[in-house]
Amino acid sequence: MDTTILEDIGLTHAEIKIYLALNELGSTTAGPILDKSGLQNSVVHMTLHKLVEKGFVSYIIKGKTRYYQAADPRNVLKFIEEKKKRFEAIIPELLIQQQPQEKQEAEIYQGFTGFKNMLYELISDGKSGDEFLFFVFYSKDKVQLEKAHAFYRDYEKERKERGFIIKGIITPDTLPYMKGRDMSTLLLVDFPVPTNISIFHNKVIFTLWEDNMVSYMIHSTQLAESFRQYFYSIWNKYKTEDKNSKKKK
Repeated sequence: MDTTILEDIGLTHAEIKIYLALNELGSTTAGPILDKSGLQNSVVHMTLHKLVEKGFVSYIIKGKTRYYQAADPRNVLKFIEEKKKRFEAIIPELLIQQQPQEKQEAEIYQGFTGFKNMLYELISDGKSGDEFLFFVFYSKDKVQLEKAHAFYRDYEKERKERGFIIKGIITPDTLPYMKGRDMSTLLLVDFPVPTNISIFHNKVIFTLWEDNMVSYMIHSTQLAESFRQYFYSIWNKYKTEDKNSKKKK
């Protein structure tokens, strides 16, 4: 008889030997089971206990002696069904775990053309109502700074045409470069903030132009959410104060 199915449903080698021995012996004490299975006394008693727990073996007590009996083989189907139900119960969690994890990666763009390509790639999957947050762009190179902000004015028009919600935090030293920008979408603060950072969906971009014109776009939900929370910790506090001061005037 092929007993591999018993292994497949989770029975150990000892459990199979004892279950088959009992199936032949019928109701019996532990002694004949020891002889039939050829297993050690401690193993037999421990295994009988496990088989009783699993429903493969039952027993009755006569006097002070236990008589063991193999369960009806058809009851094994109930054991299999119970395992099936327990497995089905965790399928939703297993499916969630199986979902592909976000691939975190960083893309590098060089030069001014690379900078523009990065910004267009940043919003390539954007839809109307999406939020674009940024900390003001700044560089010590005044020529590149003006060039970048000239591009940003055109870039802002496209973002608005596509229906994005734009919010930015700027500082006084960058105010002269904001001509032509929608000031209602900006918050002017008089303290240092990070510069050259934008957040859109699960992406964050950084531009470092101190020595070389290099820009980075990082795909990371965790990083994007961290910067988004930091942005709003400033925006929610000072934008409200700004509105209140204007009302008083």
